[in-house]
Amino acid sequence: MKNTLHVIVVVAVGSLLGIFIGKLLNIWFPVGQINALLNTAINTGLNPTTVDLNLVEITAGLVFKFNISSIAGIFLAAVVYKQLVK
Repeated sequence: MKNTLHVIVVVAVGSLLGIFIGKLLNIWFPVGQINALLNTAINTGLNPTTVDLNLVEITAGLVFKFNISSIAGIFLAAVVYKQLVK
């Protein structure tokens, strides 16, 4: 259980770090092929689905959006975590 929680935290922190890296690189390279490469994302998951029961309406969904910078951020967070655990 503890290792699963660590993996979830590393992925979450790495994704946030990747978003920051992507935004920073978009400022440095506003147009061109680098910007197009960084903004290309893979969306995977379950699209939002709504169940309407007249009394209660429930909407559920989960979509992951991965791009180059978020994968780099996850990798960087994993390396830092590995160094801290030693």
